[in-house]
Amino acid sequence: MANLLATEVAFCYHGINQKVHTGGFAMYNKHLDAFLMAADCGSFTKAAKKLFITPNALIKQINLLEGRLELTLFRRTNHGIVLTEAGKSIYRDARRIIHISEQALVTAKALTTGKQNIIRLGSSMMNPCRPIMELWVAVSSRYPHIKLSIVPIDDGKSDKQDSFAEKTGSVDIIAGLFPSTLWKNKVNALKIRQLPLAVAVPINHPLASCKRLMLTDLYSETLLMVERGDTIYIDRLRDELETAHPQIHIHDVPSYDISIFNYAATTGHPMITADIWSEIHPSLVTLPCDWGGDYSVPYGLLYAKEPAPHVREFVEIMTSLIKEQTTF
Repeated sequence: MANLLATEVAFCYHGINQKVHTGGFAMYNKHLDAFLMAADCGSFTKAAKKLFITPNALIKQINLLEGRLELTLFRRTNHGIVLTEAGKSIYRDARRIIHISEQALVTAKALTTGKQNIIRLGSSMMNPCRPIMELWVAVSSRYPHIKLSIVPIDDGKSDKQDSFAEKTGSVDIIAGLFPSTLWKNKVNALKIRQLPLAVAVPINHPLASCKRLMLTDLYSETLLMVERGDTIYIDRLRDELETAHPQIHIHDVPSYDISIFNYAATTGHPMITADIWSEIHPSLVTLPCDWGGDYSVPYGLLYAKEPAPHVREFVEIMTSLIKEQTTF
């Protein structure tokens, strides 16, 4: 998959000087637009009509794309076209590549004109930015010179091992939970809220129908929990469970990414989570739990140790906004 993405990115940026059907220049090859339209329509004829080109011209573009990638993206049938597994993979990543390309141009042009300060806000399944956006929307009209641009980032563990600058090369701020060894001494952080720890269980688990869990509900269960030393707030809960509730079997897992949620769904084991991750996996239900104490993790902004002036200004604005909210 990594090699496939590398090939795709190289291909997209190879077309830096090609015009797309919407006019102007783009940092990605126009054949990606044709590919996405064909996939959405399920028919070369229907897609060609929407692109204002002939079906033969569209088919030629798709053939060129498949040839460059050395992949078969569509299975042709008498009833239309269907994405192959390789095609589905490219489809999932193509929109992200196009978005990154477009935002790169927006940011570059903004820097050239000096009219706006673009804050590139990294977001992913594990680092959702919705709470930050909700805060910003309420006050954005006061600061018309600052604009937020959401940039998809990778949740891969290997990336998280690197420094913030190396991980976020294309972003200024990441929304996320902290502290964690993944970020230790590498970033500044601004807390926005505390998120109570919760439990996620598969939808067919006996506990899935509960409105709220008690610790005794987890007795004899194998509870997935991030390994000790990753996050001190979860370590506190671990200490409590190991000392006062040995009937709960704790199973260590690495730092969370989508694979851990998949593991919980396939094994049937409950896992420690937070409500902000409740929509990550459709086969899991997130339930509040009475832990017998205040067990929560901080959520907020993660940004570089030495942020750019416009990023520092944004953080100061958010800091003031949070203080305003806690005053009332």
